[in-house]
Amino acid sequence: PQPYDVVRPGRPRRPARPPGRAIRPSRHDRPPRWTIECEVLDGLVPFVVAEVERVLGGRARVLAGGDRTAVRFHYSGPLADLLGLRTPVAAYLLTSVEGRRPSALLGDERLFEQVEAARRLHPPGAFSSFRLSVPGAGSAAVRRLRDELAARTGLADDPDDSELLLRIRRAHGGGTGWDLLTRLSPRPLSARSWRVWNLPGALNATIAAAMVELSRPGPSDRVLNLMCGSGTLLVERLARAPAASALGCDLDLAALEGTRANLAAAGLTGATALARMDATRLALGEDRFDVLLADLPYGHRMGSHEGNAALYPAMLEEAARVAAPGAAFLVLTHDLRLFERCLVPAGRWWQAERAVQVFQKGHHPVVHLLRRRSGTAAPGGPEPGRRGRAPTG
Repeated sequence: PQPYDVVRPGRPRRPARPPGRAIRPSRHDRPPRWTIECEVLDGLVPFVVAEVERVLGGRARVLAGGDRTAVRFHYSGPLADLLGLRTPVAAYLLTSVEGRRPSALLGDERLFEQVEAARRLHPPGAFSSFRLSVPGAGSAAVRRLRDELAARTGLADDPDDSELLLRIRRAHGGGTGWDLLTRLSPRPLSARSWRVWNLPGALNATIAAAMVELSRPGPSDRVLNLMCGSGTLLVERLARAPAASALGCDLDLAALEGTRANLAAAGLTGATALARMDATRLALGEDRFDVLLADLPYGHRMGSHEGNAALYPAMLEEAARVAAPGAAFLVLTHDLRLFERCLVPAGRWWQAERAVQVFQKGHHPVVHLLRRRSGTAAPGGPEPGRRGRAPTG
């Protein structure tokens, strides 16, 4: 006899679903579909798209028609998962409202739904104030909107230093309405929580995350971070994936202590060693590392152009000495012409594979991916034991 589901009195019986066949959820049971916009540094859009597809998988569908500083996608899944993205600057909920003026948002419940969705992602008290970025900020309609936001959310209106950022702009693509964007985090995603010690001119964490992706991180990597500064590259590399070993070196003892503090805040204290060493005279043997990372002095805020003229070629030579054949070397520099000139003689050891330019706050540094040539002898020099101080910690 054919099995049947349990039926309520008065209703006809229906056959049971075949074993192994999933029940399709009703539209009321399905997770909501959000439209997300990620703010992106100009030059890093491909890295954000790749991370969204890798981390979020089939829950995200990247939309065509993006621009140089934004990635948009439909998303069905927990919003909390978006807070772990490492290459975007920030993530926003995005919705559109029809109307000729921003006053069309008055009384539109989607504004408050987005605010509450963002607040639910964080502990109580994470948001104490809001900031509204909108055309016609001094108009009566915008003042009413601010008053309504303050009354319904209980948050203070603080245009200078607020946690909840709301942006209103003309509809993307030239539509007649308005886009409403609600940032999902009290601070940008690029403002990492592990950064408890900061060095002036420290590397932007989203650029560091993109550099890590270019290295194709794997668990067998032996990683060296030259001139590690505050440890941004080390933290981003180890937060992305485990490594067989990791070493950060710097001549500045205060920088090493800051790196140690940031690693501890990221829960990575035991994942790496730190050493006081000159990047041009490393107390290390040959063929030691598979991945090398360096954020070189730009030559204005840190270092000088004259100093870079001596540092860059010496660093490229010493890095070639300790790199294993086929090793990847990710280098960030703003002294572009100098570095390109230094690559010509260094080409006997390094093959340039890719260059990615990033635009950030008036700067336009380039990330170079270099590959250690196989079959070429390591640069000569003094014995390793005389080239610096041994690793500590």
